[in-house]
Formats: sequence, structure tokens, C-alpha cells
Amino acid sequence: MRHQAKPAFPKARHYLEREIHELAQDNPIWHFFRKGSMDGIWYWDLERLENKWISPEFWELIGYDPAHRMHVRGAWKDVIFPEDLDAMLKKFEALRSGPDTPYDQLVRYRHANGSTVWVRCRGLAIRDGNGAPIRMLGTHIDVTPLKQAEETARAAQGVATNANEELKAFAYSTSHDLKSPANTIRMLLEEARRALNTGDLTDAKQMLDKAETTNNAMRGMVDKLLDYTRTVGTTTVPDPIDLDLLLVDVVQDLAADISRSGAKLHVDTLGIAKGIDWQLRKLFQNLISNAIKFQTKGNTPRIEIRTAPSKPGVLTIEVEDNGIGIAEEDQKRIFDLFSTLNRPSLYQGSGVGLAFCARVAHTHGSRLSVKSDLGAGTMFSFQLPS
Repeated sequence: MRHQAKPAFPKARHYLEREIHELAQDNPIWHFFRKGSMDGIWYWDLERLENKWISPEFWELIGYDPAHRMHVRGAWKDVIFPEDLDAMLKKFEALRSGPDTPYDQLVRYRHANGSTVWVRCRGLAIRDGNGAPIRMLGTHIDVTPLKQAEETARAAQGVATNANEELKAFAYSTSHDLKSPANTIRMLLEEARRALNTGDLTDAKQMLDKAETTNNAMRGMVDKLLDYTRTVGTTTVPDPIDLDLLLVDVVQDLAADISRSGAKLHVDTLGIAKGIDWQLRKLFQNLISNAIKFQTKGNTPRIEIRTAPSKPGVLTIEVEDNGIGIAEEDQKRIFDLFSTLNRPSLYQGSGVGLAFCARVAHTHGSRLSVKSDLGAGTMFSFQLPS
């Protein structure tokens, strides 16, 4: 009994698919080439633009079941970025009317999960005997990993550039502001030398004591500056931190200042946040120290550390005091390096503490905000990933 020969192609196949298989002679080499070097092929009827056959690999690349996608313009038009579609159609029109040049374009498609897939689309027009373009054959190549690496490199370059500019400004500011204590020490040493030359040991000792005090203050400033530079351009991976335990340590470290001032400290339960331990430790330490320091004479410091309502995944922390407050016109510059608003004779400080706190908030994806009225206390707030 003779078996009836099977048709070369199932009747259900799209006519453009049959054409391309005939064009490729449907041999194993063509299948190997298609699977191994491309992320799909496409074949477009330029005489009937609504019809475009796209191989299953493309739909799988952008997260769709090929069995449920049609070979019509609307199917792929719905997932391409509109601006890329406009650029694509302009290039096709130029190709149809112009010379026989290859088509090559980076196109963005929206994946089924909402992400962006970058695809390099390349194609070549097939013309009839009169030179008119009747078909277009092309390939899809996934370049998403390359584009992601490019964007990561660009972001890293931006961070490095910003960090470099910040460090330049920091170096200029530091060199300028360290000259003052250095000049003071030199002057005091010269005075001590004159006193020694005249035999006035008491005066010489006073000058040396003042020089030592100034030197210690400068060393403290340098230590704070080193902390600040460690936050510039930092890429440290945040860890889960129990803020309640962290604050127990901070309060213990400040026990002498709290006891001496009689400060009343109220700390709510803060919970767990993601962050950089040493940075957050110093941030809380600076804010509490400032709240104790900047007080009207005879006033008992009262400090409250609490959380505030915020969106899911975010922990908003507020640190409020009853100190001298900050005038509205001064609130923008309190975060500048070496910015001191008050007379050194009343409130000693390096002008680095709040600049450091602002940097810590920045490295944690937030900003340090301030609300204050002169004479009515101050509240600082920032956010952390919870």
C-alpha cells in the first residue's frame, strides 16, 4: 500500500514562514545558524505592511508565549517603545525608496514582566526584477546585558565624577580652614619663644598650654574630616541594623555629656533598618551632641528620637530638641563644611558635624531635613530602608 506523501509545509503555517523556509531550503545548517547566532528572525511583506512573520525565539525573549502572538503589525507594535517605532518606520521608508543599504537599529521592547529588553534589529530588503522592495529579512539580537553594563558604567562614572568634584571642593575648603588654627599655633609658639628669651616662664607656659589646646582641637577636626571623606563616593553594601541596640551604645558613649548637662533623652522603638553601622552611629552621636551643646544657658536639654509615618519599606526617623534653634535664613548653610553660626566663645565646634550627617543621609538614599525656629528648638529628619 502506497503511503501518501506529506506536504512539505503544514497548511497552518504563515505564508511568510513558508517563504523564508523555502528561501533557506529548510536545511539543518540554517536551523543551527538561526538558533546559535541570533535571538530570532523576522520576515516582512513590504507590499502588505500589516503582515510580518516573527520567529518564536523573539517572543520568548520578551516573555510571551509564541503560540498566542499573531504575525501582524499590531502584535509587535504593542510591545515596542513608541519613539523607537517612529524611528524604525522612518528608516524603513528611507530604505524602500533609497539605495540597497542594510537596516540596523537598537530597539527597546517592553517585557511581559515590565522590564526593558534591548534588541538589535538588522535587516536587508529583497527586491523584485524591477528593483522594487517587496520583502525584508532581518534578525533579532538581544543586547540587553550590554546596555545594562553600559548604564551601570555610566552611573558609576557619574558617581565618580560627583565624588571627585566634591573632594576637590572639600580639599580647597579644608586647606583654607585649617590655616587658621595652624597660624594660631605658630603665633603662640613665637610668643612662647619670646617669653623664654626674656625668662618669663609663666607666660611661656601659658602660651604652650594654649598651643596644645589649639592643636588638640585641630586634631579633633582632622579626625572628623577623615570620617567625612569616608562617606564620599562610598559603595559599602548596607546591612540590617538594630537601631535600638545601636542607640543604646551611642547613649553609653555620650553618658558623660548627658550626665553633665542633665539632658533628658526619650527614644522610641525604632526597629530594624538597612544601613552602614559606623556611619549611622556617628550620625546619631552628632545629632544628640548638638542637641546637648546648643542650649540656652541654664536650660535642661530635652531630646526625643522617634519614627514618623512613611511609605512601606521606608523608615523615617526624627530627632527633636528644645535648643536654641536655627533661623530660617541660616538653615540652608548649616550643612556646609566648617559652617558655624554661633560665636566660638559660646559654642565650640568644627563646623563638620552636620555636614557629615548630611553626607550619611545621602549615602543612604535620603537627605537630612531640618525644621526649626530661632529659640524654639530644632528637628532633624532622614529616611532609611526598613
